[in-house]
Amino acid sequence: MLILSLLGALCGLLSGLVMVLFYAVIYLPTRYFLGADFDAFESLPMVWRVGLVIASCVVLAGILTLLPNRFHKVGVPYVIERLNYHGGNLPIMNGVVQFFSAVIALIGGLSIGKEGPAVHLGATLGGFLAEKAKLPQYGVETLLACGVAGAISAIFQTPLAGVLFAFEVIFLEYRQRYVLPVLLSSVVAALISHYVIGPLDLFSIGDISSVVFSSDLFVTCFVLVIFIVLLSALFLHAQKVLWHLSGLSVWWRFLLVAAASSLAAMYLPEALGSGYRALSQLLSGDLLVYSLLLLIVVKTLLTALTIGLGIPGGMIGPTFIIGGLAGVQAAFIFNHGEADIALFALLGMAAMMAACFQAPLTALVAIIEMTHSSEAIVPALFVIVLACLLMRVFFHQESVFAERLSYMGMSSNISPFQRYLRHHTVKPVAEAVLLLPASVPLEQVKDLASNVIDYVIFESDGRWQFVRRVALLDALQTLDVGPQSWLSIADDEVTMNLSLALESTAIPLIDEPSSLEAMLSWFQKTGLPEVLVSLSGSSFGLVSRHRLDQFLLKSE
Repeated sequence: MLILSLLGALCGLLSGLVMVLFYAVIYLPTRYFLGADFDAFESLPMVWRVGLVIASCVVLAGILTLLPNRFHKVGVPYVIERLNYHGGNLPIMNGVVQFFSAVIALIGGLSIGKEGPAVHLGATLGGFLAEKAKLPQYGVETLLACGVAGAISAIFQTPLAGVLFAFEVIFLEYRQRYVLPVLLSSVVAALISHYVIGPLDLFSIGDISSVVFSSDLFVTCFVLVIFIVLLSALFLHAQKVLWHLSGLSVWWRFLLVAAASSLAAMYLPEALGSGYRALSQLLSGDLLVYSLLLLIVVKTLLTALTIGLGIPGGMIGPTFIIGGLAGVQAAFIFNHGEADIALFALLGMAAMMAACFQAPLTALVAIIEMTHSSEAIVPALFVIVLACLLMRVFFHQESVFAERLSYMGMSSNISPFQRYLRHHTVKPVAEAVLLLPASVPLEQVKDLASNVIDYVIFESDGRWQFVRRVALLDALQTLDVGPQSWLSIADDEVTMNLSLALESTAIPLIDEPSSLEAMLSWFQKTGLPEVLVSLSGSSFGLVSRHRLDQFLLKSE
């Protein structure tokens, strides 16, 4: 646990630094070269807005055309896929593609978020550290969770929400043995982000006054939940329709995104980018030129179109903002005062995040950490639970990431049996062996009578052989009837040639698998009954399929 905690802290440090770099690469060009803050696309001339959108789509299409198809897979669904089907091994090149493609898309004003790419980058860092440290499978999963939590923590500066996101969205369960390293990683990443970037004031939300639990409050919350559920269903079903176009050329798909985003750039520029600025303006009392309801619907469809057609970006940030805008709209409909607008914006964010990603605790904790206030807990729980229930009961929808994997014919979770295998190394089923030279002194063979190890291994003609200790002692007894051919004398030392004395069995030697799942897979592929495993500490262990089956049956 100490080693995993130290590696978790290192993972948090690296995640925080990479997120700072990611943040800087996105923000600096728009701030210093375009003369505008990030997401302030409406302040740019129309020619600039349209030009940036088209240029980013063309550049992305060109890059992905030149790259092999295996490098096109990025984002949160890809992280879950690699975790469930490839032992958490995330190729570095896919992470590099995710970094630069997300930067290009965000600078171009496409309707995506930086949080999804951040998760991919953090998970890649965790997997890389686990590979270099040669950790078993549970260690790989722990560091992968550390990377995910660190990335979310650094991007939002919400350490606890980062931890819950890793468990609720990536692993779809809470794992107690991972908690300490993941918490440490998340805290370190948040500190790095806070120290380098400074406090992230994403929204102009002041202190929320005490919430009065009136009937008007809960009626507005109920209407907000219905609105959020409809938006979530629209967001997901629009993507499902667009997934059927994945067979089209990347040029056709990205040109469709460019056309739709260009229309938004001309007539509704607030829909470009992540959308933080539009919500921030509303919360600070500024009025939008356009209809707020129109902006919400266009933002929802534009984000679904952009993500659904394969732009390598994230959807966490935009859905968060869509929910916030919906909350403001609900407050306007019921004529709530300015003091309640911020409250309903937060409730909308929490409900939208919970409905789209089925992450209720993450959504709740995120708004508490972002506002540094617990006043909204009760109404937030109301909208979160109701939104999640309605999405599951009436629309039968899981997390948007789970739905994406299901469409691809994959599961977002693994069976309890697989989980059990992954959380155990081969050491519980590895039997101790005694390593001897091919020609062993006779006195050393006699000493085996007092040894409790059942198996002996030796190397002969470049191959590993194994025999039972009892068989070796039985061969020694044949000296009672006279000299044997396997005896030899050199330098006044009598030795036994094990190859001549015994009928040994050749056995393959493999490196220690990462888990019992990998060991079982090896037996299934080779069909062999035993294998010699090189364990840590320069020792060997004999693993048999029979002993593995016995261990699993006993565990059940």
